Amino acid sequence: FAGAISVSAFVQAADAVTVLQNQLKLATGSATAAATAYESLFEIAQRSRTSFTELGGTFASISRAGEQLGLTQRQLLSVTAAIGNAIAIGGQAAASSQAALVQLSQGLASGVLRGEELNSIMEQTPRLARALADGLGVPLGKLREMGQAGELTAERVIGALSKQQAVLSAEVQNSTVTVGQAFTVLQNQAVKSVGELD
Repeated sequence: FAGAISVSAFVQAADAVTVLQNQLKLATGSATAAATAYESLFEIAQRSRTSFTELGGTFASISRAGEQLGLTQRQLLSVTAAIGNAIAIGGQAAASSQAALVQLSQGLASGVLRGEELNSIMEQTPRLARALADGLGVPLGKLREMGQAGELTAERVIGALSKQQAVLSAEVQNSTVTVGQAFTVLQNQAVKSVGELD
């Protein structure tokens, strides 16, 4: 399958996989845990039709926050699945979704979601923002106010999204796959294949 992509795309994919594997080793603290997370994240990305490497980067950021909160790898993967599912349901362009994932990762890594990070999530991935609000039990409009007040801590965000995982999973199963999402699934497979050639 790797032969079907250009040399520059192959190099980019190989680099993305290497970066992801390094992030996972740092986030999980061991090669074995990283390998388990890698396989689980691939499955989550395929089910939620989101970018494998971007979702993996989000997981790594959540792991840093989760470590301080005493969360297990299973809990962290569940939150990551909720995020991937919310993005898939929203149906935004891949670039918008990836930008929102980066902003979410940065917010969680810093310990508080606010400002530019929160605005990006609300504007580019409205279903993720609604899942966050629903998980917190507040109206969507209240999120900005909470963000300004520093109330959207990593702990609260992770907890809120965890509560929405089952709802979001059911929504993804009942949604129609877009052409863009189908292409993302193929790209994920190609990226993973490149990683297996290392």
